Order: sequence, then structure tokens, then C-alpha cells
Amino acid sequence: MSKQTSVERYEAKFPGSKERFARAEGLVPRGVAHDAWQASPFPLFMNQAKGSHIWDVDGNEFVDYFGGHGGKVLGHAHPAVVRAAQEQLEKGVQFGTNCDLMLDWAGIIQKLVPSAELIEFTNSGTEAIMLGVRVARAYTGRKKIVRFQFHFAGAYDAVTVGYKKPFQVSVSGGVLPSAVEDTIVLPMNEEEALDQALRSREVAVVMVEAAGASSGVVGIKPGFYRTMRDLTQKYGTLLLFDEIVTGFRYSPGGVQAAVGVTPDLTTLGKGITGVMPGAGAIVGKKNVMEMFLFKDEEWNRYKRVSHFGTFNANPLCAATGVAYLKLIATGQPTQEANRNARKLRDGMQRKLDEREIPGCVYDSNFSVVHVYLGKCDLQGECDRVVCVNALKDRPSDVGEALYRNFALHGVKTAARGFDLFVSAVHSEADLEKTIQAFGRNLDTMIEEKVLR
Repeated sequence: MSKQTSVERYEAKFPGSKERFARAEGLVPRGVAHDAWQASPFPLFMNQAKGSHIWDVDGNEFVDYFGGHGGKVLGHAHPAVVRAAQEQLEKGVQFGTNCDLMLDWAGIIQKLVPSAELIEFTNSGTEAIMLGVRVARAYTGRKKIVRFQFHFAGAYDAVTVGYKKPFQVSVSGGVLPSAVEDTIVLPMNEEEALDQALRSREVAVVMVEAAGASSGVVGIKPGFYRTMRDLTQKYGTLLLFDEIVTGFRYSPGGVQAAVGVTPDLTTLGKGITGVMPGAGAIVGKKNVMEMFLFKDEEWNRYKRVSHFGTFNANPLCAATGVAYLKLIATGQPTQEANRNARKLRDGMQRKLDEREIPGCVYDSNFSVVHVYLGKCDLQGECDRVVCVNALKDRPSDVGEALYRNFALHGVKTAARGFDLFVSAVHSEADLEKTIQAFGRNLDTMIEEKVLR
């Protein structure tokens, strides 16, 4: 009898997920509710999570490294956040007007995030991006926006270019050419390219994932933060940091607080509540955010940036946001998550080195660990913090194999197993289990000739 392949073992170990996925394909287009959940040969169905662990419908327990798409620095179902949600559910979740908790929530964000002179709450990170572009265009009177290669910014039409090659083509059907014709996509870390793009003074905003593309897979060189700030100020362009993942994870005040560069606008998302659904925010300098103000009739009708949203600053999200951010504000959770990430990074790197597999396990100065498998152009000069070429070698079959084999060893990652979001509540046992699972993962991929 021949040895089972990893795909066969996966199908045998997760029969409940396999059966549910077959049903889902007849109910939900593509069988998943989010493109990033698609997995080979099928995604896992989960029904419970607590702390750093998550359980599937077959009762299998995993160490979770996806953590609400990166927003759960304190893990799943933190007692303080759960208690806040339960108490607010008894009082109501949508009042159709302001609530006291909105003031507390906005106040904490204002104290933590350097650019947050004023806060406009939204229903999601994507909506925050949409409003960020809109308010930048309204404030500057300009049309064009600048994005960087491989940077992700959600589902808003204008930012669906730049994420994948060819960079000037939207990642989605149905996006009109006119929606993206004013979006300029540039290589990261290249001062001359940015200077040339801004010289015409037609660019409203430069948008950047604050730790680099795809949560730091391709990092930002430290000096380039100041370059972006100096050039945007020189040419009258706004600078927007997308801190939907990095806000409250990189540091309590995000990347901007850590690197000492304050943008004009910042987008926040899942992290402002610890991933209670229905929350986001666009925050920024007072003079820019005043585009949302009501003034005279002419201003209101022709210049003001309007914003609606049934669940904006709803009491449930505000309650959990206050509870979550009070814990984040101490600084301890981000420190612990970063420390855990370094331990995981170093342990996984040892597994690569022991097998003499070309590659690197690195971070971008915060608690997301990335796996790069392939020969490095830097030939030993890399500091294993900022990788500038990792997205060149991310074959889908390798990512699928990483995910699948991690799952077989009790580790849950995103559907491409290259990236692990580490939390403050991952234990030493969790980290060691993951390091050992990575080693076995590599062995299987060598055996199945995924790695050559």
C-alpha cells in the first residue's frame, strides 16, 4: 500500500469540512465568503475560538495564526472584550444617534494615534479607505492617487490596481477603466519615482500600507518614511497610512508612532475593536477632517464630504473598542506579541537552516512572521526585518502546501501559509508546536517535491 499524500491525509482528517464545503458550493459563490478563505483542497470550517486556539467542526484543535485577519493581538474572546459586549447587548446595539461610548472610544484613539486629531467612524476598513481617498480629493482639489506595488487596500474600485501583476489592471472584473485611470502605481522604496509622480502637483494622496506590502511581506526601508513625508509636503499632496492591520499591533499608536512620521490621514479597521464586526475609521489632521463639517448651504451641497452608515460608531463596537484599546494602551500586548513573533521567527529559521533550504523567515519589525522560500538576492546582507523581494517567489502550490501541512499538524494559518499573525497570548508551547510543525511541513514538501 502506497503512502498517503498530504492531500489525502487532509481529506481524511477533516471530513466535516469537506462535506460542508460541498454544501457551501451550492449556497455561496465559490464556497467561501471571502476570497482569502479559498484553500486547497478545501477550506476548514471552524465553530469555536478562545485565546490562541481555534476548533474545527470535526473537533480538531489548532494554534491559530490568522487571528481575525491580523486584528486580534489579544487573541479570541478576551474576557474583558466579551464582558463589554455582553453588557452592551443588554442595553442595545444601534440607537440611531450618538452614544457616550463613542466619546470614550474616539478619545482613546486620539490619544494613541499621532495623526488622529479628529476621528470619523466607519463600518469597515474598506469604507475607511474609500473615505480617505474622497476626503483627500475634496481637500486638495486633485484627482490622482499614488499607490505602491503589491500593497493591498480593500475592495474600493480606485484601489483595486497595484496589488497584483500587471499592476495597472484591476484585480476584479466589473471595475471600469475610468475608476482606476487616476491611480498611479509605483515601486516601493524608490525616491526618484515618487518625486517624479508628485512633481506635476496633480496627486491628491499617497497611500501606503504602513509596514509595507501585505502586512510587511515587502517592507519599507526606514528612511523612506521620511522621504514620503518630505515629498508629499513639498508638492502639497496628502500622505495616508493604511494602519488597518498595523494600528494597535505594530505599537499602541501604530507604525506612525513607532517611526516618528505623522501622516495627514490614517485608515483603521478591525483592530479598533479587536475584530468585533462592523467597525473602522478614517482619522486625520483637523484641517483635512474638517471637510466633513456642516457649514453653509453652498458648502454642504457642493464641497462637503458626506458620510452615512447605519452602524457607524454603534454602541456594541464602541463598548468592545473601549475595552480592547484600554488593554492595548498599556503597551504590554504589543510588546508580548512582538517578543513571541521573534521567538517564532528564529525557531522557524533554524528549521530552514537545519535542512539547508534556501529561504528566510523574517518580520517587518512587528508581530507578523513571513516565510520566504527561495534564493535571496541580498546574499547574506539581509537583516531579516525588511525584505524587498519576497513577493517575487510565492508560488501558489508552495503556499497551499504550507497551509495544508500546517493544518495536519494542528496549526491554522491563512489559506496560503506564508504569513503568521502572532498574538500576545500565544504560549511557549504554542510557539514550540508551531516550530516543530514547520520542520515537518518542510520535510513533507521536500518528499512531495513541492520544494526542489
